[in-house]
Formats: sequence, C-alpha cells, structure tokens
Amino acid sequence: MKKFFGNKVFYMTTLSIALPIMAQQFVTSFVNLIDNIMIGSVGSLALTSVTVANRIYIIFNSTLFGICGAAGIFIAQYYGANDRKKCQKILNINIVVALTIACLFVISLLIIPEQLIEIFSSQPDVINESLKYLQIALLTYIPYAFSFTVMMAFRAVGINKIQLVVGSITVAINTTLNYLLIFGHFGCPQLGVQGAAIATTIARLVEMLIYLLLLLKHKYLFTISFKDLFHIDFSLLKSLTRKAIPLTMNEIFYSLGLSIIFISYMRCSENLISAISVVDTVMQIAYIIFGGLSSAVSILIGNRLGANQIDEAKSNAYKLIMFGVIVGLSIGVLFIIIAPYIAVFYNVEDVIKETIVKLLSIKSFLLPVYVYNVCVFFTLRAGGDTFSTMLLDSGFLWCAGVLISTVLSMFTNIPLVLLYAIIESLDVLKLFVATYFLKKGNWAKNMTVNM
Repeated sequence: MKKFFGNKVFYMTTLSIALPIMAQQFVTSFVNLIDNIMIGSVGSLALTSVTVANRIYIIFNSTLFGICGAAGIFIAQYYGANDRKKCQKILNINIVVALTIACLFVISLLIIPEQLIEIFSSQPDVINESLKYLQIALLTYIPYAFSFTVMMAFRAVGINKIQLVVGSITVAINTTLNYLLIFGHFGCPQLGVQGAAIATTIARLVEMLIYLLLLLKHKYLFTISFKDLFHIDFSLLKSLTRKAIPLTMNEIFYSLGLSIIFISYMRCSENLISAISVVDTVMQIAYIIFGGLSSAVSILIGNRLGANQIDEAKSNAYKLIMFGVIVGLSIGVLFIIIAPYIAVFYNVEDVIKETIVKLLSIKSFLLPVYVYNVCVFFTLRAGGDTFSTMLLDSGFLWCAGVLISTVLSMFTNIPLVLLYAIIESLDVLKLFVATYFLKKGNWAKNMTVNM
C-alpha cells in the first residue's frame, strides 16, 4: 500500500500546486453554472440553442488543449532541466499556432455558420437562436486562444495563483454583464442569448489584456516580444510538432466523437437535450479536480522526468492517481446528494428536471472512474507517450462510445437516459485499458536529453 500513499510532504506539495488551480476552476465553473441558470430561466429554447452553438466552441477548445498540451510537456520538462530559454521559445511557437487556429475557426464561422449549426440540430427555432448567439460569440475565439496558451504555460511550471486572480476577475465581469444584458436590468437592453454572448466576449477581451500586460511586464517567468514571435526555432518546432500532431488529433477526434454522441442523444430526444447542458455545466464544478491534478502531474511527474528522476516520477504517478480517486469518490457522493436540489433552479418542464437528476446521478457515481482515467492520461502525456494517449482517449471513444451510441440511437427506440448510462459506463472498461498503458511504462522517459 505504500506504493499508493505518500507522506505529509508529498500531499502538502500536491495541494500547494493543485489548490490554486482547483480554486480558479471552481470560481469559473460555479459562475458558468450561474450563467447556465440565467440562460435556462429564459426558457428551454434559449438553453438548447446555446448548448448547440457551443458544440463548435468545444471542438475549438479541444484543439487548443491538444496544442497547448504538447507545448506543456516540453515546458514542464525543460523547466525541470532548468532551461528557461527554451521554455520561452516553446511559448512563442505555441502562441503563433494557437492564434492561427483561432483565426481559421473564426473564418469558418463567418462563412458557413448555418451549415455548422445544422450538423447538431434540425429545428429552425434552435438554429436561429444559435446563430444569434454565435455571430457575437465568435469574437471570443482569438482572445481566448491567447489567454489559454499563456495560462497553460504558467500551469506547466507551477505559476498557479495568478490564474485564480485573473479567472476571478473574468468571471465577475462575465456574470455581472450576463445579469444586466440577458434580463435588461438597470436600464440595459434585454438581449437574451445575445446578451450572454456579449458578456462572454467582453470578459474574454479583459482576460487577454491582463495576460498580455503580465507578459509585457515580465513579472513572471515568461515574457512576450512581438519580434520574437516571427523568429521561430525550427528545431524546437519540429520536436514540438511530433508531439503536437498526435495530441491535437486526439483532441480533435475526441471532441468530434463527443459531438457524434451528442447527435445520438438528439436522435433519442431533442426536447431533453437541455438536460445534458445542465449536467455538463454542473459537473464542471466536480471536474475542478482534473485541472488541479493535471497541474500536479506536470510538476511532480513532468519536472521529475526532465530532471532525469525517473523512479521518483513513477512513484509520484501512483500516489497522485490514488489521491485523485479518493477525492473523486468524495465529490461524487456529495453530488449524488445535491442532484435533486440543483434541478429546481431551472425554469424548464418537469420531465427535463427529472432527467437532470438522473443524468447527474449517473455522472457523479462514475466520477472516481473518470478521475482514474484522467490521471493516467496526464501521466502518459507528461512523459510524451502521445500515441498511447491517443489510443486511450479518442481511440477508445470511437471504438466504444461513438459506435455503440450511433447503432443504438439509429436502430432502436432506446430512451435517452438509458443510452446516456450505457455510454458513460464505458469508462469502467476504459479503466483497464488505462492501467495497461500505465504499467507498460513507455511514458517514463526524459525527452530533454534527446533534443
């Protein structure tokens, strides 16, 4: 059992890394829940429309996560090897790539917005409301790309407290403007879903400006020079690309897989789809553990690998996984208890409220399993084993979740709740696949010595 439990120093170190990230994500997730309730109070059409429009944003965010994840691997290991100069060069590359991706998404949303929305919904009312939201929300893509890139670089080296401050400012602005613009309080126009989009856009612009000022002042490890952004270290770019391609493809395929599963849920009952939006938003609060653990993995495993402390990295991996599972179990029990109380906040039909409780209970029950799989994913990624992460993540999703959800939704009359339970329970099978890759040990290597 000593293999899975650390001493007091280990847990104090883990918490010092994880808690600021978890606090920042809690603030963000809690405010997202409040925003979700605000939009839901307008009606189920507004809630469904924003849910559908945000499917495109989820694909965009997943793409960024793959790119920044690859950069984070190298930043964490070079930081462990005490090579600050290369950490900065990798951030420069990452900013350029992320902004390029954001521009491509914005161009697509300007040229073919309706066609993209129609992938996820066939109801004219939903499509029209989604387009109203999306024509403003697309302005968030570029500032978010910059902020997310800088935030993930900070996280890779353990600069976590500033993210809590910036995140708190951002969500405070977003929530206040949502209250004013969705409902038209204090003389502001009542704009509904468009008000929510305007609030998010302003908040993201402020967030970007704060991170830009932090880099320009060189208050932390990183800085920014617009001249250096156009002077790319191609040897680093080549190494980064080798890791970024499988990680980014994994995230793209994973988000596309989730979108196909979402379409399968729509086939079962488009009227109940707003319940999934509520559950996803509520569970973001439970998922704060993921952000904290990913940061802890980056420091306690990625930095150790970069410092060539392979055995210590392996030991930390097992301890972090056990720690995550215990925390996940505790949070899961709590959410099962409070699930019935969350649904009452929404101005939706009783059948949707009942569905919210059922889906939330399913997710909460499986939370320890999710945490285990996520911890293994980040451990594999910390060591640069991107091929295994792709097989574990998007590979498993397509071979199991996408296939089963598509077949069942197209060829049976399965109820939404039952299909949801089946698809989510597949993570139990994924746990065994994750354990195989963890024990295989291909992730436990120092990449900085090969570059």
